[in-house]
Amino acid sequence: MPIKPVILCGGSGTRLWPESRENLPKQFIPLFSKKTLLDLTLERLSHLGEIITPIMTTNKNYGFMVRQSLAKSNLNSFLLLEPLKRNTAAIIYLAAKFSNEDDTLLIMPSDHFIPDIEYFGKTILQLSNVISNNHWITFGVNPTFPSTAYGYINIQNRVDIKNELSKVKAFIEKPTKNQAIKLINTGEYLWNSGIFMGKASFIIESFKAHAADIVKACDIAFEKSNIDFKTYEINFDLDSFKKIPSNSIDYAIMEKDSNILAYPYKGEWNDIGSWDSIALIDNKKTNKENIFELETCNNYIRNDKRLIATIGTKDLIIIDSDNSTLIIQKGQSEKVKDVVNHLSSNKLFNWNEHTFDFRPWGKFEILHDDKNCKVKKLTIDPKKRLSLQYHNRRSEHWLIIDGEAYIYLDKRISILKAGDSIDIPLRSHHFVENQGDLPLIIIETQLGDYFGEDDIIRLDDPHNR
Repeated sequence: MPIKPVILCGGSGTRLWPESRENLPKQFIPLFSKKTLLDLTLERLSHLGEIITPIMTTNKNYGFMVRQSLAKSNLNSFLLLEPLKRNTAAIIYLAAKFSNEDDTLLIMPSDHFIPDIEYFGKTILQLSNVISNNHWITFGVNPTFPSTAYGYINIQNRVDIKNELSKVKAFIEKPTKNQAIKLINTGEYLWNSGIFMGKASFIIESFKAHAADIVKACDIAFEKSNIDFKTYEINFDLDSFKKIPSNSIDYAIMEKDSNILAYPYKGEWNDIGSWDSIALIDNKKTNKENIFELETCNNYIRNDKRLIATIGTKDLIIIDSDNSTLIIQKGQSEKVKDVVNHLSSNKLFNWNEHTFDFRPWGKFEILHDDKNCKVKKLTIDPKKRLSLQYHNRRSEHWLIIDGEAYIYLDKRISILKAGDSIDIPLRSHHFVENQGDLPLIIIETQLGDYFGEDDIIRLDDPHNR
């Protein structure tokens, strides 16, 4: 029976700050061998045999990054684009609604690390043959230490000896250290991996039985959705999506449904929820080119560009990323979320922004920023263009560094090459396009009293933002 993967890639990953931030969450960061967690998730699909066209769910702002990862994997996928975050329950229900009722859905996050993809695929195929219309299958992992970062699954006696399936008695939220020790000692608990399987028809009925409020709001959003069959993109009406209750699949369904079976997954699994978890996986592979350690031991150091030197330190995690550096004692990385909460509530620095940002047309990097002037380096990918736009509070000056720029400015067309420049006056309608086959690089100098993104007034947008 073919499997239909449903991949959840809308999370923000704040526990991996400062690398993971709102504009570039952890699933899009090249953490291992220059591959992102989403890249690695898509690689696992190649070992699932024949699959039905997957469904990817993500925030509308991340859609182009998902498309880039799909292109690298040579995959097509339906893309459910959420206009705002509503946790996992609603989007799983909507994925089931956009599926055929007999489809076997494999629901999995995009930010897990599962290195043995052949064993993973074999396990999924085995269980797809026993999935029925009257139960979920959830994947548990045998705990190896009393983790406080994972939820737990309380399992009862086996109901299917051959396939090692057990009835789920209860789901337990992330426990304290003492509680986790007690749970593990009973031998009746698995870590909750957050990976599920179920028939689309059963998933819908499960929601109707336990989350009627989510079903009602999602059905309205479903009816008002817009499907673009050329791009496989599904967009939702913002007003109806706002009315959907925000809840996780665990709270909304799993803790209430009695028809759940658990499978103890035996392969290596990690949900990459903290820097400690990455240090365990990546420590032996860390690039030491820009790292010098003197009389130190058992540190995990991850740097961007700068040289890092340590003397007499041990058991530290040091993350140097762009405009922020994090230094923590190993075993304390769960507290990163407390740092993020503090930075957010006190609005300190640009804690949630990199000095660069990826866009559907390419990338920009901030070279200078003060109250009167902002300077950016724009890299515009081949055959891409920016939106037709204007600004109320700033003018711009563009200097072409490399490539050829096709520029529209108030109904006039200019073609500029390296060394050429042009002024973009206040409130002028403009866009720039790269019609060539190589990247176009522009230094953009903004002058004014405000440089926020909300001063971009788009008149048309090829990227549908």
